[in-house]
Amino acid sequence: KEPAFNDKINASVLVAHDKLPQEPFTFKDYNLTPVNAYKIDVADGAGVATADALGTLFERVEIDSSKLRQNYDYEADLNYSVRAEWLNGTIKGTDSQDFLWVKHYMYPYFHTQVTLTLRNTQTRLPVIQLSAKRQTPLEFSNTAIGFYWFNRLTGSLLFPVLAPGYTQATGKSIRRTLEDDLRACLKEIMRDLEENRLLFAPRYAGAAFPRSDGAYKELLAKTVYVETPDGHGSGFFISPDGYILTNAHVVGRQKEVRYYLYQDLPFEPAAARPPFRYARVVKLNKSRDVALLKAEGEFPYFKLDTDRSHYKTGETVQTIGQPIDQFWTVSEGIISALQNTNGIDDIQTDAAINNGNSGGPLVLRSSGEVVGINSRALKPALGSGMGYAITAFEAARTLQLTFSADGKLLPPAGGK
Repeated sequence: KEPAFNDKINASVLVAHDKLPQEPFTFKDYNLTPVNAYKIDVADGAGVATADALGTLFERVEIDSSKLRQNYDYEADLNYSVRAEWLNGTIKGTDSQDFLWVKHYMYPYFHTQVTLTLRNTQTRLPVIQLSAKRQTPLEFSNTAIGFYWFNRLTGSLLFPVLAPGYTQATGKSIRRTLEDDLRACLKEIMRDLEENRLLFAPRYAGAAFPRSDGAYKELLAKTVYVETPDGHGSGFFISPDGYILTNAHVVGRQKEVRYYLYQDLPFEPAAARPPFRYARVVKLNKSRDVALLKAEGEFPYFKLDTDRSHYKTGETVQTIGQPIDQFWTVSEGIISALQNTNGIDDIQTDAAINNGNSGGPLVLRSSGEVVGINSRALKPALGSGMGYAITAFEAARTLQLTFSADGKLLPPAGGK
């Protein structure tokens, strides 16, 4: 709650308790034999801390259900994650020959990341998103340290007696470290938020930068946002009756996936309510990383260009997809090279392909037809501007895709 800003913003903010992180933080203490495990529920504490922090800048902040968002000006989404990392360390005293003071041990660090997004409750569009990180060693209390060394000196013979005291003392140390890191992250975010307070002034409030997709709307409407419990990717319609191409690694082991349409913008990914729809997995080939989905309804669609002679180095191409939680983006480049790896045709391109682009179309600009499925990119540490797409020819050959004159899929591709 401190420090409070002198001039508060005259607006109300909802911290939705049903959208807070639900997974408890799990920590295993490898310094003790047997290993101690701790589970700490972070949802309630994180919600209260976020509301307290926002209360230093906004006139009215409350914790309530997201269903009541229309009663507020803004809704706060909190993404809070903690992971533990163990590093090797050594304790040495003044006498390096004294075994009591020379000890190799594992030392835990906590990596905390907090991302706060404030959304306009009317448009559901984000007004601002700010993040902060911390890396902090777990500071064991003197009580916990005393229990640890006594346990080691007695060869763990008294562990049943010492365990409750050590566990309680260490648990308090863990919670204190988590609280301190969360508090520090929120304070940093609030300082940045205060510097951007003009976004919440009446003349700016709700004035989100509008999309201006122009001639690209037609292409964007043919692509979809694909969502699974493990993440998200892209896909695109290849027939008017709802068949979708994407990557096998986007689908994973799912029998059906959620998908969103361009017309659904704005929406909240991973939400428990529509506008998402479901598409079933019809065919999948993991080794060639292609999958065919079926949605119900009629949709605008891309034509597949399966003529390999049309794939030429230097031709201008465009990638469309959902990279890193950015919706329906377009990037442009050229076909850099054509290659065949393990019997699979690939197109190398310098058009941007990032996490989330997987499964999206690689479109030949001159024709507007799809020549590939964006599948992967070289890691930045190894090089830049090197993305890869599985050719449309390869996808059609693998999944046995044939089309009628009106663009619909013919058997057996439409079967199971």
